[in-house]
Amino acid sequence: MTPVFLKGPDRNTTRYGETPRFREGLYRLAGRTYAWMVPNGSWGEANFGLVDCRGKSVIIDTGWDLTYAREFLGFAADIVGPSPVDSVINTHADGDHCWGNQLFAGRRIIATHACIRHMHHVTPGSLRALAQATRVMKALPVAGLDRLGHYAGAMLAPYDFRGIRLTTPNQGFSGETTIAVNGVELTLIETGPAHTEGDAMVHVPSERVLYAGDILFTGGTPVMWAGPLANIIAALRRILALDAQVIVPGHGPVATRPDVELQIAYWQTLEDELHKRRRQGMPPARAAADLLLSPSFQATAFARWDSPERIIRNAHALYEEWGDPPSRLPVALTRLGTLREQASLAMRLPMATPRCMHRR
Repeated sequence: MTPVFLKGPDRNTTRYGETPRFREGLYRLAGRTYAWMVPNGSWGEANFGLVDCRGKSVIIDTGWDLTYAREFLGFAADIVGPSPVDSVINTHADGDHCWGNQLFAGRRIIATHACIRHMHHVTPGSLRALAQATRVMKALPVAGLDRLGHYAGAMLAPYDFRGIRLTTPNQGFSGETTIAVNGVELTLIETGPAHTEGDAMVHVPSERVLYAGDILFTGGTPVMWAGPLANIIAALRRILALDAQVIVPGHGPVATRPDVELQIAYWQTLEDELHKRRRQGMPPARAAADLLLSPSFQATAFARWDSPERIIRNAHALYEEWGDPPSRLPVALTRLGTLREQASLAMRLPMATPRCMHRR
C-alpha cells in the first residue's frame, strides 16, 4: 500500500530552506485515510492525519501555528467540505501538534487525560518572548548566549505564534479506547508518559493505518521529554505488533518497519553507551557529545538524522531516570539551559540539518 500524493503548496524548499526529501501536502493513505506530510520533519514540521468517515471527518493533530493549519484545511477542502470535521484528536501536548485546536472550537477534541493536564506547559506567548530575546542573545558572546540566540532564533523563525489561543481538549481517555464516527472505528492507544507526559497513537484497523504521533520520528532524532525509556520502546514494539500497512510518524516521511526497528536501536544504543559514560563520571551534556562525535556513532544511520544534537535532552532524561536529581530551576529555565547546550553542540555539526540552525 503506497501513499499517493494528491496536492499541496508549490514550494521548492522546506520551512528551513532545506531540499525536501518528499513533497509537502495531502496524501491518500488508503480508502478513507489521509495525511498532511511536511518535509523534512524538523522542528514544527509535523504531520497531520485526516480520516473521512462517510460524511464526517476526524483530524489528528493541528500544527504549531494558524497559518500552516489553515493551509492544510485549504488543501483538504474537497474532503472536509462534504465531510465536515466532527472530531479532533491530539496525540500529545507539544505545540506543534495542538496549537491549531482553536480552529475547531466547538467540536469534540480528544486526548489522554495526561495530555490535557500537560496542555499549558509551554504557551505561544513564551515562544514569542523567546523569539524576541534571541535577537539580543545573538550579540552576547557570554556563556554561549550568542549560540543559543542563533539556534533558537532559527528554530522559531518559520512560525508565527500570534493570535493563538490555547484550546484544551474537551474529552479525555486513559489506556485504550475506541471511537466510532459514522461506523468508522478509530482505536486510541495511550503510550505515555514517553515522548511527553500524555502520548497517544491512533489506529484505524479497517484501513490498516496507524498515526503514531511523536512516539516515532522518521529521518529525525527522536526526543524524550518525559520518559521512561521503557515506555517509548514498548510503544515502538506495539507499532510493530499492530497490523498496520501504513505508519505515519509525527515527523518525517511515511515509515516502514525497518524505520521503527532503527529507532528502537537508537534508544538501546543511547541507553548502553550513555550509561557507560555516566559510570565514568561524565555529566549528561558531555556524555552526549562524546557519544555523538565518536567514530562508532558517526558510522551509524543515526548520525545522519535531522537535529542530532537532541541527544543532549535525551541524555538528561536518561540520567534523571537513572537517579540523578532533577534540576531545581523552574522547568522553563531548565529547558532553556538544555537548548543552550544543544546550541553549542549544534555549532560543532555544521553539516547537520536543518543547516540554518547549525551554522552562523
